[in-house]
Amino acid sequence: MQFGLRSPEVPDENTISRGSITIQFSFHLSALSMMEYENHRRVRTLSTDKFKWPLTKDTVVLRVTTRTYVIALPGLLYALQFPRLCSRERLRILSNVFRKYGHFQDLRPQKLGGCSMQFDEPEMLEVLRPDFEPIAHETLLELGNIPGISRFCMEEQNSSFLRACRMSVMTKMIMESMRVKTMTSSLVEIKGTNPPEAHQGRAYAVMSTYTRLVDSAEYASLVSCGLVEELENVVSPLRFGSVDVGYQVWNLNHLGLLSFMSLLGPHVEEEVKYVSAREELWNAMAETEQEEEADEASDHDEDKGEETN
Repeated sequence: MQFGLRSPEVPDENTISRGSITIQFSFHLSALSMMEYENHRRVRTLSTDKFKWPLTKDTVVLRVTTRTYVIALPGLLYALQFPRLCSRERLRILSNVFRKYGHFQDLRPQKLGGCSMQFDEPEMLEVLRPDFEPIAHETLLELGNIPGISRFCMEEQNSSFLRACRMSVMTKMIMESMRVKTMTSSLVEIKGTNPPEAHQGRAYAVMSTYTRLVDSAEYASLVSCGLVEELENVVSPLRFGSVDVGYQVWNLNHLGLLSFMSLLGPHVEEEVKYVSAREELWNAMAETEQEEEADEASDHDEDKGEETN
């Protein structure tokens, strides 16, 4: 989903948006995986029905195979995959959405991994990660964002999984605030100008619109655990994004940050429980499918043996 602030048709000193949420692409079956940055660097499956992440002008989107997109945000690395029944025309539409609203690169000509890999090929992401991760990080850095593991991830605090859940909650909270018109001019600041061909009454979100909230939540958790003094040379999580994306951009001011932060805790707890429960369900289903495939293979071998005898 793509959304942005726009001027109201009837001027109002407080109302800056009626909310603009447009469904650009829809497909009923896909897999969203998160590649963790901790030492084990495992891949976790996330829920695509309720789980959200922002798409902004400085969100890095890499198409690494025909049906696999890598989405890189500061502190987070996702892979969005589609099965064979998703047509190439639908994938072309999705690529155009990413190209229009994000920072899109098609890496298929580079043939990452040295071969064409399929959606359901075992450990595909682990195999390709050493090839696409450096490209994603370099591009994030060029756009003024901090790549790799969150600088507020410390000991058992602020895992990649928890950051993903916080980012999802923040995305949904901002979307809802725009839909119900609670996002007012007192909560935001707008910078920059739009190019002549763009909508002059619209301001676009950038990655720092979301990461400032998530970073602030992570920083607060370190303060509550007495770990903040161990941080060295860390830039304030409240900084406004420094990258110039060539458009008019909006960000929450300090009052806006405090307003959203006050609502964050309970929603994140619910998100963690929901996503964890779905992950356990999918893992159980995957184990069942593997067992069934193994049983079928064993039965097939036995049948061949009987025919030979």
